[in-house]
Amino acid sequence: MNFLEKIKPHLISEDLLIQETVLYALHDYPNVPEEWTNELLTEAFRNEKKLSSTLIYIGNQTINEEAVKILIEKIPKMDKSKLHLAVGLCEQIEPELALKYKEQLEKYIRKDLWSLYKLLVHGTEEQVYSEYGQQLNELENADSFNHDAYIKAKKLAACIVKKGWVTENEIDIVLEEQLKEEWFSFNGILNVYMIGLMNLEKYIPILAKLLVRDDDILLEEVADVLIRFQSDKVVKEVAPYLKQQESVIFASSVIENIKTDLAVQVLRDAYRAATELDEQDLLIEALCHQLSEDALPEIHEHIKKDSTSGLVDIELTFYGYYSILGLEHPEKEDWKNAVLESEQPNPIPSGPVQNEHKVGRNDPCPCGSGKKYKKCCGK
Repeated sequence: MNFLEKIKPHLISEDLLIQETVLYALHDYPNVPEEWTNELLTEAFRNEKKLSSTLIYIGNQTINEEAVKILIEKIPKMDKSKLHLAVGLCEQIEPELALKYKEQLEKYIRKDLWSLYKLLVHGTEEQVYSEYGQQLNELENADSFNHDAYIKAKKLAACIVKKGWVTENEIDIVLEEQLKEEWFSFNGILNVYMIGLMNLEKYIPILAKLLVRDDDILLEEVADVLIRFQSDKVVKEVAPYLKQQESVIFASSVIENIKTDLAVQVLRDAYRAATELDEQDLLIEALCHQLSEDALPEIHEHIKKDSTSGLVDIELTFYGYYSILGLEHPEKEDWKNAVLESEQPNPIPSGPVQNEHKVGRNDPCPCGSGKKYKKCCGK
């Protein structure tokens, strides 16, 4: 039974903690069936308790036409406090599809994106490249990271790849120049993104070596591209970086999301070699999200440590793993109760309430970077 077959019976579990585990495990996995996304979306609007986490965690998945219709129907009935989460999903809709439903979606998507969508669908190569250059210039000259400009630049880059306006040779030239520099420019980072869209596997060794770079925006793109390949070649190249403190967070994220026997074995080996508890936590989380019983020896060993993790929701990870695989453990209810207790809102707020629950390590960072908390302020 493969990874998706193990997940399927629990896709819309009535147990909210199992549902969270499913969402975490699928969040960065690139091969989630589109009909699953639609099912998760329908379930989220049916069960208010699932709405926020589902809207956050399906953001990397394909929003197809059926999903668009669900959003159009349900958004007007939403609580305004959660509306921004649905709006975020709307902005992930492919330009052609968004334009098809512009009348219904217009109030949920920023005005500047509508003009961009028209350019992406109808613009010439010269026009698209001109706008791409403007967005890169804005990114490079901003005092701080401009998330909106970055998203626009990524949409433009995707258009350039889709229409065949960039060649492998041009990517070669950009990467060769960037590798000589201490820091990648935004053009360099977006060329990494294009490598994934073009499925250029020859870059796997080069991308793996970038995992030691101290640039989270670059690392996010590198990790996403390596995961996209779903290849044991990636596992082999990334494996050494599981054993280095500066790269273990992103390396474990990559191998966690490549669902092969070799990935499980490499994670097990790295766990055995790790000496720091935080590194072991990350590797155990990655193993649990593989949903492989082969990892039970390492998981049993880690449970005995009875420690509180600074990087991983360890009780939720264990509870979800054992529940999805249908395994019993004497501490299973204790894990469940610990998670439920930690998620209770403070009865006497000391200030404005920002969230119903604590920030999970896999949740988007409250600083607004767009990265997972454990890869950002939670490091």
